[in-house]
Amino acid sequence: MNLKRTLLAASIAAVALNAGSALAAVSPEEAAKLGKELTPMGAERAGNGSDIPEWTGGLTTPPAGYTEGEHLVDPFADEKPLYTITSENYMEYADVLSDGQKALFEKKPTFKMNVYPTHRTVPVPEWVAKNIHTNALNAELTPDGNGVVNAYGGVPFAIPQNGKEAIWNHTLRYYGEGKDASYESHTVYANGSRTITAGQLIETYPYNYKDGSLETFNGNIIHLLLQYSLPTRRKGEMTLVRDPVNANKEPRQAWQYIPGQRRVRRAPTIAFDTPDPGSNGLTTYDQAFMFNGSPERFNWELVGKKEMLVPYNSYKFLSAHSNGTPMDEIAQAEHTNPDLERWEKHRVWVVEATLREDSRHIYGKRRFYLDEDSWFALMADMYDGRGELWRFGHSHFVTLYNEDNPIARALTNYDLQSGDYAMQEYDLIPYSTDATKEDSFYTPQKVRQLSRR
Repeated sequence: MNLKRTLLAASIAAVALNAGSALAAVSPEEAAKLGKELTPMGAERAGNGSDIPEWTGGLTTPPAGYTEGEHLVDPFADEKPLYTITSENYMEYADVLSDGQKALFEKKPTFKMNVYPTHRTVPVPEWVAKNIHTNALNAELTPDGNGVVNAYGGVPFAIPQNGKEAIWNHTLRYYGEGKDASYESHTVYANGSRTITAGQLIETYPYNYKDGSLETFNGNIIHLLLQYSLPTRRKGEMTLVRDPVNANKEPRQAWQYIPGQRRVRRAPTIAFDTPDPGSNGLTTYDQAFMFNGSPERFNWELVGKKEMLVPYNSYKFLSAHSNGTPMDEIAQAEHTNPDLERWEKHRVWVVEATLREDSRHIYGKRRFYLDEDSWFALMADMYDGRGELWRFGHSHFVTLYNEDNPIARALTNYDLQSGDYAMQEYDLIPYSTDATKEDSFYTPQKVRQLSRR
């Protein structure tokens, strides 16, 4: 598909949305492209004829040396960088870099990007592909766009027509049925000090249960229970979240247990731009996964599709600690270790969020870069209320070749004004998809039970 034509189509769709047109399900003729010239996820199956290859089904076979239940083995360990971008030559690559990446080169001269061959590793399980096709024919946004109806078990809008459809694809992307992760997060300050946060995070994703259906769906995107073990002053603190797919019908439900208070209380502020204690306030709650929650405070524009250098197939980075690298060499003083990171050229959907005049948020504008193969937000540029670039975030993205689904871990956000940064949720033990799926686990009653242990 021609890039200019893609950009034009997206621009027309955005204009139509701003004019008040109700855009929803696509025609059967359009939906029939899924699994043919488009992948089941809605990406262009063909490569670009040079450095982006054709999608051929993703990575579904573990590489030699992988043992079930252990940390992932890098299937591309023998590859060498094609080239390296540094603070001295980054402007030669400006057309494939975001504003945040360029600012990182300017602010932190030791930052570099090793660029490797592109591998389109994201698989699409057959049952997910079938659901995505059904969703394309039936899914709709609620009238104000703050919820999705008639969708289940896969992205709702594989052929997006506006910015809200695209960001809902990210929010409802397929990344398994749940996870159980024990992790550390490092907030590293410009003065050289750091704060370490750690905990256990258990999540399940009712929207993406393989054995579920639209008829049995309980209406929630995610159930989440987090228990902190570090810092010491927060040990035993717990957070519980149940996030609905239709914020119109029911807002996010959240609770906290604070050991010093010895009670479970509702926590309505665990949303939007409330500072996230997991990053020591360097990110907001709605920066988890790059973006999460209701899109209601922003106007959303689908800018178009673009080829960019993005973090991808980050096996080396995510397995570094298990291979003996100390955490302070993974999260270094100025930035995460660039010799462990991997950048590839991929096509991404560019989605821009501008703060509504009737809403409040610390960010006046945000620009997200959504992977066409998975709909994960791989990067985000964030601007303050004056329009100045403030923060840049990126994920560390891999495919679980033993589970046929992608994940993003060790999400990293840089404050380009203060020089501080936070790397959140770096897994200390192998990432597990064996999380509980009973709704009764994700209740205030369960939190009370756990607090008495």
